[in-house]
Amino acid sequence: MNKFAFLIRCFAFIILIGIFVIAPFSYTWKLALILAQSFLLASILLFIAMILDNRRGGISYMFEFFMLFFIALPATMQISNNTFPWFAVLQPTYICWAFSLLALSQMAYQMGAAFQEFKNSNTISRASSLQLSPKDSLFYSKWAWSLAIVAILFAIIAGPSNLLVARIETVGKSFEGLTLQFMFMCRSLSLLAMVMLLFLIKFTHNPKLRKQNFYAVFLFLLPFMAINYLPALPRFILFGIFLALSTSFVNYFRPKNKAMVAFASIAILFVVFPTIKSLGRGELNLTGAMQRTDTSSITSYLLRVDFDAFMQIVSTVQYFVQNVDPIRYGQNFIGVALFFIPRGIWAGKPIDTGEIVSTGLGYQYTNVSSPLPAEALMGFGIIGPVIIFFLLAFYISKIEWQVKPHKNAIPVASSFFIYAIFMGFIVIIMRGALNGVAPQFATAFLAFFVMQFIKNQKFVSKKRPKR
Repeated sequence: MNKFAFLIRCFAFIILIGIFVIAPFSYTWKLALILAQSFLLASILLFIAMILDNRRGGISYMFEFFMLFFIALPATMQISNNTFPWFAVLQPTYICWAFSLLALSQMAYQMGAAFQEFKNSNTISRASSLQLSPKDSLFYSKWAWSLAIVAILFAIIAGPSNLLVARIETVGKSFEGLTLQFMFMCRSLSLLAMVMLLFLIKFTHNPKLRKQNFYAVFLFLLPFMAINYLPALPRFILFGIFLALSTSFVNYFRPKNKAMVAFASIAILFVVFPTIKSLGRGELNLTGAMQRTDTSSITSYLLRVDFDAFMQIVSTVQYFVQNVDPIRYGQNFIGVALFFIPRGIWAGKPIDTGEIVSTGLGYQYTNVSSPLPAEALMGFGIIGPVIIFFLLAFYISKIEWQVKPHKNAIPVASSFFIYAIFMGFIVIIMRGALNGVAPQFATAFLAFFVMQFIKNQKFVSKKRPKR
């Protein structure tokens, strides 16, 4: 399977090289459509290769799913219909150049993953154990309980009435400042806490502690559902949460499981989610539900603002070319790392890249996405996508190697936690804009790294000999 997946990946890589070379010299709508179809083919091949490769897990699945169904497929449909989200008017030149950027990003990602896999193949064994140690079980249990409590406190500060508002009811209602930040943070922490509790229930050897964690899940379930109120969540966030929670029960490294999830994901994206949205608007009936499976309905669905990722990448390329000094020199990524500093304290806190681009191009609506290829381009110039996507793939492959099931050994607990929340938030990270969505994902990552830092410090202090 892995050899076959490698051959498919090589063929896709050749197509990406062709796109990268040809796109900068393409200026017509016909060539733009050919590039779109070529990138779509490469994305389909990479998605299939990822499913067949048992070294690739849930994060890799979500990455390739996003590239195929949120960028490649919508881009092809939008170009063929010459209709783009937000009524944008795009030029074929910038569309073609955008495919060069996308091809470069994908090639860098595949090279980063291949490099890490090569390192893994030369490693004799990885750190593993047959069970979670009592000290680790107790340490992570206390942290899971604490994170759950902090998530509830943040939810109270945000206001239960604000959390329990369906997206359809937010039209004309604005969540600003700290209210919005606390909403994002409590959802992020609640997911990390629940992932940890489910893992501990499954792998804790101590029956008493396992029972305590089971009770903790039972007590936290209702607040968790209130914090992550389903009608209030964007669909891709909702999908990511379900996948993150399922990691304790589903092996996403098995090709058969990934194939089944792929069929389910496609049905959810193109049938279930539109039906839920129609239900929220009071438009749903049996005839309308059946029409969701019609190809013309799916095409119309792909022209909507839900699939504005490609349009924003093209707009970013246009803004980047037309402006004298568009590079942000990493400010957008610094803003993510320091997301927890309020704008009231940090007056110069970086704003969303999507807002900068949309304002610069004169768009009326500026609260838009900014996919990671666009963020990388604006952050560091043309070298940005190479660096960002290579490092992203390298890190993802390293995490997945550490959590892949191996005989009777359990996954490395710390790697499993980051694997699950990464799987839940990778679509948000890919879609952006980074500075706008940072609290939604960075809160959980920050809490995780603080937890691991404290754990490592305790370990070092206990190992250090007394004088």
